[in-house]
Amino acid sequence: MSRTLSLNPSTMDRAGTMIAFHLGAPYGKDLVSEKEVYEALKNGSLAGIASPAKDILASLFIENSPTSILKAAYECGSSLENVQTLYEEIVALPFPPSPEWERTTS
Repeated sequence: MSRTLSLNPSTMDRAGTMIAFHLGAPYGKDLVSEKEVYEALKNGSLAGIASPAKDILASLFIENSPTSILKAAYECGSSLENVQTLYEEIVALPFPPSPEWERTTS
């Protein structure tokens, strides 16, 4: 199964695609998919996502703006509550908190 991110202009305007591309770029092509970004946001958890994507997605809130994250959440039909649950799970791993996310959601 190919996990290559499409560079099709019709998909590149989706926040999920951009987040996956941004998070995976330092580690190499095909490590994080748009589907995995949406799965984490929709489920409010990294559970069920295989490593290395799971490990890379743990930096979601540090590496992306709240606007991008909320746009991706909207794209996949997630709720703010599920996204906040994901944030809390990631911070408990422990990953550093995101002051920008916390300002946006407070």
